[in-house]
Amino acid sequence: MNQSAFPGKYAFHLEYPLGHSIISENLEIEMRSASLIKLPILLYAFQIAKDLDERIEITTADLVEGAGILQTLVVGKKKFTIRELITLMIVVSDNTATNVLIHRYGMPNLNEFIQSIGMTSTKLARLMRDEVAILEGRENTTTATDITKCLKSMEESISFKEMLHILKGQQFQHKVPFGVADDEFTFYHKTGELDGLDHDSGFFYFQDKLGLFVGLTEIHEQNGLDALHRFGEKIRSLKGERT
Repeated sequence: MNQSAFPGKYAFHLEYPLGHSIISENLEIEMRSASLIKLPILLYAFQIAKDLDERIEITTADLVEGAGILQTLVVGKKKFTIRELITLMIVVSDNTATNVLIHRYGMPNLNEFIQSIGMTSTKLARLMRDEVAILEGRENTTTATDITKCLKSMEESISFKEMLHILKGQQFQHKVPFGVADDEFTFYHKTGELDGLDHDSGFFYFQDKLGLFVGLTEIHEQNGLDALHRFGEKIRSLKGERT
């Protein structure tokens, strides 16, 4: 894609099979991470905390607006396992679940972990829906290089299959998979969006081989989503190259 013709920022990375780079554009451009910041939290839970079966109580005081279903499920108070909260954080991008996990693990610990896996341009600077932090200019940021490093750290983890199972449950399929539109591709991914921003990143299997994709766009209106659809079409073109 011609950056000068694109009215905003974008970054795309595609590997298929894993380790073989096919597309790699603007990987070092820093953008707001939106819900992609939830990927290293997922990895931290499996690789460092390992507390997946512990139960934690959520009350109405913990609830925040935006994506998720805990606002409906929690009336008064209710207990969930960490695994359930992680699953909600990924498959429906639940902001309450995410904030509870950030409080549990600690923002400094999560940031230290993020740096330790090579995500040197990524920072967890605020909770989800923290309007005060947003007004103060504190934002969660990342790059396509860093998201790639996070995904590769997942693939190297002994818990990779468990994390893939959660990522496969992703309910938002209107971005890169929509552009692929082919049942021979199976996706395991996380989306992110804010005003003027659309992201989609993760893994896919095609012909029993694992691929990796990172798509970040920061632009107003429909252009970012259209760019992710075109990125999906490029992934689908792998089929033609191997038939």
